[in-house]
Amino acid sequence: MDSSARKGKLSPHERQAQAISKLLANPDKEIRIPDGPKEKSIRPPRDVMKNVTGSSAGAGSGEFHVYKQQRRRENERIQLMEEQNLKLTEQEEFERKRAQIQEKDEAKTDKNRAKREKKKLAAMKAQAALKGKDPSKVTTTASSADRSNGEPEAKKQRLHNEAVHRVEFKPKDDSNDDS
Repeated sequence: MDSSARKGKLSPHERQAQAISKLLANPDKEIRIPDGPKEKSIRPPRDVMKNVTGSSAGAGSGEFHVYKQQRRRENERIQLMEEQNLKLTEQEEFERKRAQIQEKDEAKTDKNRAKREKKKLAAMKAQAALKGKDPSKVTTTASSADRSNGEPEAKKQRLHNEAVHRVEFKPKDDSNDDS
């Protein structure tokens, strides 16, 4: 017995399958995705108040309901302000923690990068010594030509700290060899 012959409520799986088959039945039809939940707000206060309570004694029995409604509205307004303030403070705290973590991660990355560069420089000096070249001519430079691989400038800046120098050999001077 399939789900179309069965009477009663559909299971969540059957409802989802039915919704998908309905969407796929007409692929040209535009799909409307509902907006997220609306932010809470209260109506602005009226310019002219109709039921203003006076200072005279002996309020009637109908005034109680007006008072209760005014009190409810004021409590809703205060609660909404407190919720907005709480949301704002939570957002600020999140941004502060996020910036702190990002700063810590960047410091660790920079430290590791410097370590890698130092290790790479030592390896290049050792390699130069093995080849018979002068290890003192092995230097580090911050060459932007090494990084020009089509990445946007912001990404280059984030990935490659300019304070870290790149390893590069100095060209050999032929003029000093003649003497």
